[in-house]
Amino acid sequence: MHESRRDRLARGVTAAEQVVDRLAFRALRGRAGWRRTLLPYVGHGTGVQGHLRARVLLRRHAADRASTHGRTGLRGQLADLRRGVSPYLSVQVPDEAVLAEVAGRAVRAASDDEGYVEIDVDLPGLAPGWQPVRWWLESCPDQVAEGRLLVVDPAARLGVVSDIDDTVLHTGLTRLLEALRTSLLTPEHERRPIPGAAELYRGLVRGDGGRAPVFYVSTGAWNLHAAMLRFLARHGFPTGPLVMTDWGPGGDWLFRENSVAFKSRTVLELLAEHPGLGWVLVGDSGQHDPEAYAVVARRYPERVRAIYVRDVPPHPPGRTHRVREIASELHGLGVPMRLVRDSVAAAEHAADVGLLDAEALAEVRAAVGGR
Repeated sequence: MHESRRDRLARGVTAAEQVVDRLAFRALRGRAGWRRTLLPYVGHGTGVQGHLRARVLLRRHAADRASTHGRTGLRGQLADLRRGVSPYLSVQVPDEAVLAEVAGRAVRAASDDEGYVEIDVDLPGLAPGWQPVRWWLESCPDQVAEGRLLVVDPAARLGVVSDIDDTVLHTGLTRLLEALRTSLLTPEHERRPIPGAAELYRGLVRGDGGRAPVFYVSTGAWNLHAAMLRFLARHGFPTGPLVMTDWGPGGDWLFRENSVAFKSRTVLELLAEHPGLGWVLVGDSGQHDPEAYAVVARRYPERVRAIYVRDVPPHPPGRTHRVREIASELHGLGVPMRLVRDSVAAAEHAADVGLLDAEALAEVRAAVGGR
């Protein structure tokens, strides 16, 4: 097959990045204050098999860091910028032996070139709900990291997939400067949730007897996994696994995997893993969530209960028309896609189709402002 110039460039840049990463690792691994660190991600699975994820990084552990609380002016902004950039300044550790233990069963794997670890572990008969996962590096058995695995209840009948940026968290991706300011200069505790989104998701979970799992699927970087978990917990969103992306060249791309390809593939994998669930898919118009969710709906229209797309201006010319074209096509397949201005509009439709009760609808309305 003929390889395009862009593909050759992507592969070349990927190879160069791997060389630089390995040189950085070799230069820093013996330095004082730097040590290997294992970061668990939230796992998910069924009562038959669990999927575990983690990453091994080389990190600097300072004994004390000067507090930046209360700083104002330029010094405060520089401190905020330093905090915002720091999650991206990591040195991955390849080929590191890692062990994970869940339900008394230990499994071994090795980190890949980017430091990621993925393990599928057979867990027949594991009880639904949250299960603890113990992680450690084979070279450092005394340093145990605690993770979690969500075992989806086999009695569940609904699953929720949600984007993050401009769907649960106000980011402003359609306004580049606003997005950069939010991502790099806004402290965690000042980041704002989308009004009513947490109440909507809690209502959907409650409508399935508290069993419905919520998966957060985002093209945001895995580097932000811990910060996003804290954000979701702080603002009352249902806890659930996050599936994110690796930023940087990846062999077929220069920055990250194509949004439509990544999200549609991820959601289709969830549908295959949980064949008994119908799904509510929530995203926004600012990226390509409608296109990604349409790929899923075309393949499994009977499994998609509703798609809610939050309208995020400003739009490029023709964007609203394109989203409505997709919605019209999916309507012909029996899949409702709604372009909504706020969480209330989504909640009203969910209530109309029996996914949300009157109490949950009232909670969403109150959170948005009494609409």
